[in-house]
Amino acid sequence: MSALTRDPSAMSSKKPFEMEFDISTIKHLGLQMYSTLPPVIGELIANAWDANAKRVEITIPETAIGDDDTEIVLSDDGLGMSDSDIRDKYLIVGRDRREAESCEASPSPFCRKIMGRKGIGKFSAFGIAREIEIESIRDGDHSRFVMDYDKMLEAVNDRRASFEPLPPTDRVRTGTRIALRKLTKFRKRGIAVDALRRGIARRFSVVAAKNDFEVVVNEQAITVEERDLKRLLDVDLAGRQFLWPYDNEEIEPETGWTVSGWIGALKGTTRSGDSVDRGVSVMARGKLVQEPFWFKAEVGQQFALSYLVGELHAEFVDAAADTIGTSRNTLVWDAEPNQRLMEWGQKEMKKIAREWSDRRSRDQERRLEDNEHYRQFKNRATDMTNRRGFKLADKLVREAIRRNPTAEVKEVEPVIKMAVDFVEFDSFLAIAHDLVDSDLSDIGRLVELFREWEVVEALEMARVTEGRISTIGLLDRMIEENALETPRLHKFLKKFPWVIDPKWTLVADEVSYTKLLRDQFPDNAEIDRNRRIDFLCVHEGTNLVVVEIKRPASKVSNKELEQIEEYVNFVRSRTEETTDPDTRYEDVVGYLLCGGVADTWNARQKVKNLRSARIYVRKYGELLDMVKELHSDFLKRYEDLRVKRGGEQSARS
Repeated sequence: MSALTRDPSAMSSKKPFEMEFDISTIKHLGLQMYSTLPPVIGELIANAWDANAKRVEITIPETAIGDDDTEIVLSDDGLGMSDSDIRDKYLIVGRDRREAESCEASPSPFCRKIMGRKGIGKFSAFGIAREIEIESIRDGDHSRFVMDYDKMLEAVNDRRASFEPLPPTDRVRTGTRIALRKLTKFRKRGIAVDALRRGIARRFSVVAAKNDFEVVVNEQAITVEERDLKRLLDVDLAGRQFLWPYDNEEIEPETGWTVSGWIGALKGTTRSGDSVDRGVSVMARGKLVQEPFWFKAEVGQQFALSYLVGELHAEFVDAAADTIGTSRNTLVWDAEPNQRLMEWGQKEMKKIAREWSDRRSRDQERRLEDNEHYRQFKNRATDMTNRRGFKLADKLVREAIRRNPTAEVKEVEPVIKMAVDFVEFDSFLAIAHDLVDSDLSDIGRLVELFREWEVVEALEMARVTEGRISTIGLLDRMIEENALETPRLHKFLKKFPWVIDPKWTLVADEVSYTKLLRDQFPDNAEIDRNRRIDFLCVHEGTNLVVVEIKRPASKVSNKELEQIEEYVNFVRSRTEETTDPDTRYEDVVGYLLCGGVADTWNARQKVKNLRSARIYVRKYGELLDMVKELHSDFLKRYEDLRVKRGGEQSARS
């Protein structure tokens, strides 16, 4: 590197870097199209590939972004850019790099298919940052400048931006360094680095030793395994993967439009277990050009699509004509090659969904033979005189399995158990006869139908009653012992939420809001143990429930009633402010559990006012009376059904 380029005084002799631009284009290509990190970083990696880089190093902050000089940095060891390269190439918006620089016509030993096309990828970073610093060196010619979005807005009328040359740093010895500053995202949660790594890995098929191209995130190289989704595919009972491969398959005769890659089925439909976006992605020139989708297919087994993933390589979609959308992650579907790809994909989706469904159904029928409840049902059949009834019940069970390939045998067990317990009931056989030829694709609805006819109510009551009576007894003892709110009452109410509200059969801890309340309202050391607060935040459906737990012998005054109101209002304000869909709720409801309320006019009036604000005071004694009354009726209905069943059996004997 020459001494001249390192002399700061030499910078003054350099003219400013200039770029003609249309601010609406930059807003469209940056702020609106690139709001998440993987596609932004993907554009910068593609530029490094086009610059013949062998190694790209990315530094990502792993804490929430503040207002300081936090940066996202990407450095490569590529060819770099000279002063004239920046002026005559990099800052020219819409320049076709392929036409100007492609070596594909006369390939060299280090020729790569260029990924970039329109010269607009540089603007993608404005989707997450207000400043982009570029520092690059080529053949000793060193350049550095900052593209400042706010200053570009000031020059909007001139349609020409000017960027002052900056003195070089010692951070770039070869290639190019891009630093994104004044970050506008990730200020609350920070950046999920693992998710970013997966996003990068699945956007590029060229990140591999065989292509002499390495991408490193926070000093850890991205591996081939991180994009190898085939290792996550489900397998059938024979040990074969649910995999459909393609090897240069021509999608339209005599066109040369070929597809390679694979489509497969995962074990489940959601990302929670594997962090994989469902759908089939399309790649060209080693880069993603179509986000995962299902080719807009409409199939008979529509539910099957949500299991399918895949990666197809279709070079023809990014050949001579540009048929990729402006954001570079979706295809333009009115182009003829892409239309043919869409039609081919829809046919494949239909075929794969049908084959997947058939294979799953056959496996489920084999698993059925090993199910203990089904074996019990078949063993009981040997003692049955009503063979027709057994065959009808057996057909109902097998049809439920066959028509629900996504369900595990365990999910069909309620139907099997019904057959075991009620196969000799005339009412059961009548219902089974009506249902066996109807729609059995929804097992949950099938079980509901039996409940509506009160066929399975006796079985459900027999199973539940013992546990609930035991729970009521435990609550009675804890009230008598004046149990501590932490941890006994806390754990008890979390496990048996129906004690507070009979409609609650399943709730889930909302840990983030529990912690938020504890941080905002820490325990006061001067408050005695009978008044010490304990929070239990849960989400029930679309509501967040804030439960403040007092000891069973406690008596609350106006002060404690005002406190629960303050806690609920605080949480409501936070849920209204949040933009995170995972922590946003339609409503926030409050409960105060205590032994009693002070006998004052203020306290009684406050309880009434709180009720109108969906904040309820529950006394432990009232809870106990309520659940006892509820379950006395429950036990009476169980006894009536038990007698009814006994009468039917006596009539048949």
